[in-house]
Amino acid sequence: MTNLEDVSGLPMLIEDDYKLKFKTPLKAVTPTARTMQEMKPVLMDPNATSDRNEMYYMYRNVHFPDHEATLKKIGLTYDITVIPPTTIGKEFNKTVGHYHANQAGSMMAYPEIYEVLYGKATFLLQKMDPEFKNLIRVLTLEAEAGQKVIYPPNYGHILINTTDDVLVLGNWVANDFKRMYDEVANLKGMAYYGIKNDLGELEFVPNPAYRNHPQVETLTRKFMTDTNFAIMKPGPMYLLGMNNPSTLEFLTDPQKYAVELSSVTS
Repeated sequence: MTNLEDVSGLPMLIEDDYKLKFKTPLKAVTPTARTMQEMKPVLMDPNATSDRNEMYYMYRNVHFPDHEATLKKIGLTYDITVIPPTTIGKEFNKTVGHYHANQAGSMMAYPEIYEVLYGKATFLLQKMDPEFKNLIRVLTLEAEAGQKVIYPPNYGHILINTTDDVLVLGNWVANDFKRMYDEVANLKGMAYYGIKNDLGELEFVPNPAYRNHPQVETLTRKFMTDTNFAIMKPGPMYLLGMNNPSTLEFLTDPQKYAVELSSVTS
């Protein structure tokens, strides 16, 4: 059992079964589990097995009761994802992956911001043309507890746990956004699979369902910390957002922050 309050700003624990335990006054949330059966469409080997059936857990709309009115007003949700350590065949455990739908009336999708609360995360992001036929760019980035990562508009993304310990992440996202899972599942996952090679290290293997495979670019921390977004400064992301909701406006009005968001991966 590990206390997550210092890094998250929320009174909660991660228990030995990889479930979260919420402490008062935090509102308790029942997780949604992503099962092995649900993972099959995005696996390198759909027949691969794992020592788990529930591959990861999603806790939606985690918040203090006193913040409920504010969250409704600003149109944001704070979620938590818990990814246990395991492999699925050769692949490290991962999320299924999705894109975000465009904001109404624009060609810009809603962005998202994550904070690692425990463990080490490998982020894999990819951008395709509007018809989802040709791959434009593939990015990867590692982050540890207390570090934040912005998902820029129009990038699909997954989280990968390459360690022997649990991975816990919090994220802010607009209520109005829509997750697009089919665009990933129709191509049997992301453009690269993250496998555990013979040395026990992460290796990216191309997914043959894609027409082309740009080289995976490794982003350094400067791509996230050298931004003009105040939410990226040190401190629990949940509390920073609640103490100053304007720092999260780029999530609900990305067109207003198009220049700043483009700088994240430039």
